[in-house]
Amino acid sequence: VCGLSNYSVALIDMFMFLYDEVQEGYVTLDDELMDTLDNAYIQMSAAKKQLRGENYDRMLVYLTLPESGDKTYEFLDKIHEIADKYYPDDTDDIYVVGNSTNEYDFKKSFAEDNVVVSVLSILIVLVVLLGTFKSVGMPILLIIVIQGSIWINFAVPTIIDSPLFFLSYLIVSSIQMGANIDYAIVISSRFLEVKDTMPKRDAIIDTLNFAFPTIITSGSMMAAAGILIGQMTSNAAIVGIGQSLGRGTIISIFIVMFILPQLLLIGEKIIDKTSFSVPSVVAKKNSRGRMTVNGMVYGHINGTVRGMIHATVEGDVDLTMLSGAEGEEVPDDEEED
Repeated sequence: VCGLSNYSVALIDMFMFLYDEVQEGYVTLDDELMDTLDNAYIQMSAAKKQLRGENYDRMLVYLTLPESGDKTYEFLDKIHEIADKYYPDDTDDIYVVGNSTNEYDFKKSFAEDNVVVSVLSILIVLVVLLGTFKSVGMPILLIIVIQGSIWINFAVPTIIDSPLFFLSYLIVSSIQMGANIDYAIVISSRFLEVKDTMPKRDAIIDTLNFAFPTIITSGSMMAAAGILIGQMTSNAAIVGIGQSLGRGTIISIFIVMFILPQLLLIGEKIIDKTSFSVPSVVAKKNSRGRMTVNGMVYGHINGTVRGMIHATVEGDVDLTMLSGAEGEEVPDDEEED
């Protein structure tokens, strides 16, 4: 046969062929060799079942790279690229599994989850603050302050080269946004109440004196709880959550007490210019006779009236005043008397 010297056969196939020949009776072995062959056949059969199946084949790849890292992730992408060349029609049926792949999947999913959690947290807090302060500038200012404290908080693990579990980031960033925003609300609300009654510098001092006990009491308890949880537990994920929560609360207190007052003074004009008012009910009137109405109203006057009116009304009146004023008008005959 031409080229026989260049032929190659897998070692497992050689053992399987030998076992089949012995079973057919073409080859006879002594008892010791037969026991060795039987044991080898059992082990190789079990291994083959793990590597080859009816629908999938399995390939074991051992890397000399770290379990995680950019080089490892690039190599995983390279494996997919090579596999796609040999199985172009089965791209969806190619799976790369293992610890490195798990971490790579976590990294990719974290980027998406982080955006979703951050955007939802900011939007929900923004809507609540809009209704509370009735200003566009104030919610944006407070969110920038708390979001800045979150960024500073999670910059610390990078600076000290300490690993951080991705769940810790997602959970703590949400808690820090929801809980620590209260500290900023306390200071901002108090400042808006007193800023028009005294000089701005005195208003800030009064605000800090008013908010200091509340912020320090609440913040110190949350910070202490987070730090103690981080020190006492042995679970890596919970350690990360506790440490990040305690550190983030301390950073938020510092920024709210020392940075936010300066921003309120600087951005006061922007806050005032972006303020808006919501129409409220001035008065309700239900009477019969003649009356004057000036302003925005909604109600019934032998029909329905809605809009800005300036008129004298005579008849059955049932109005809700949104703005303006109303008053009963004295009939002409009474005026003559």
